[in-house]
Amino acid sequence: MTYKRIIRPLLFKIEPEQVHHLLVNGLKCYRHLSPIRSGIRKKYHTYKPFSYKDIVFPNRIGLAAGFDKEAAVFDELADFGFGFIEIGTVTPHPFDGNPGPRIFRLIDDESLISRTGFNNPGLEIVLDRIKEIPKRNYRLGVNINKDATSTTSEQIVADFSLLFDSFYLFVDYFTLNWGSIDAADFEAVLAQLANLREAKPENKCLFIKLPADIPEAALDTVIALAQRYHADGFIATGPTMDRSNLSSTARTEADKIGAGGLSGKGIGAKSVHVVRYIKSKTQEQFLIIGAGGIMTSQDAKNMLEAGADLLQVYSTFIYNGPNAILELNKSI
Repeated sequence: MTYKRIIRPLLFKIEPEQVHHLLVNGLKCYRHLSPIRSGIRKKYHTYKPFSYKDIVFPNRIGLAAGFDKEAAVFDELADFGFGFIEIGTVTPHPFDGNPGPRIFRLIDDESLISRTGFNNPGLEIVLDRIKEIPKRNYRLGVNINKDATSTTSEQIVADFSLLFDSFYLFVDYFTLNWGSIDAADFEAVLAQLANLREAKPENKCLFIKLPADIPEAALDTVIALAQRYHADGFIATGPTMDRSNLSSTARTEADKIGAGGLSGKGIGAKSVHVVRYIKSKTQEQFLIIGAGGIMTSQDAKNMLEAGADLLQVYSTFIYNGPNAILELNKSI
């Protein structure tokens, strides 16, 4: 309650990206305070393992891509009870993303609108930072994508191949974003990564992240591609462009903000619907990570009942603080 009553109101007086920079810098200082870190780990640590193939997740709650795009503080974030953390999105070369302001809060609806545009420091810096933490008691994933300047199929496949090969020995899983490139190029990337995986000495999981607004016909296409090229599962879902689940006040505010993906409570039941559809079509064939709109323990239970195996959060960490992760772990 201290977070929601005192800390959050203070933080929310500051522009969202500035708050993010403050938190990252604070966590960089925190990493050197060993006694405090030990106490935080003890408070938030939850070990309720979930196994999939050769990978064991310490618990079912993960942090979604987008929070630690630069791989700057993933090890410190894990102290707050996450069983897995996804960094990125990472591209081969640094990218500044869209001009700011580009992250906006809809406080009454506990939602965020974001149009950051895959800003990240690039493969080389992210990989060096991952290598600095060789031993981890949580699973680490990386969300990868092409350079903004890569337009031909050959360039796109080469970008993904480079990222995949470079990160392979240092992460536990990879995520590709459906919709970030066209369907034909996406299939070409999956085919290439399937070939690369066959030549590797150990298996690293490959997940496909789906947008919240994906129609069922497109879902059928993605499922077929996942089966054909032996992807391990899905993350369902990313943000939505639909704002119909917002309150009338927040909808008016969102219209003033303009373009951007909506996450948090305002995503409504879209993610649950996608999870339920995938489960009904594939049964136990794929691992399903439910994401989007998981703000409360009941939201988490609804997602698991729909067919999710693991859960990813983002907005609830912003709106409800680190205690939310502990409560979610306890509730499931």
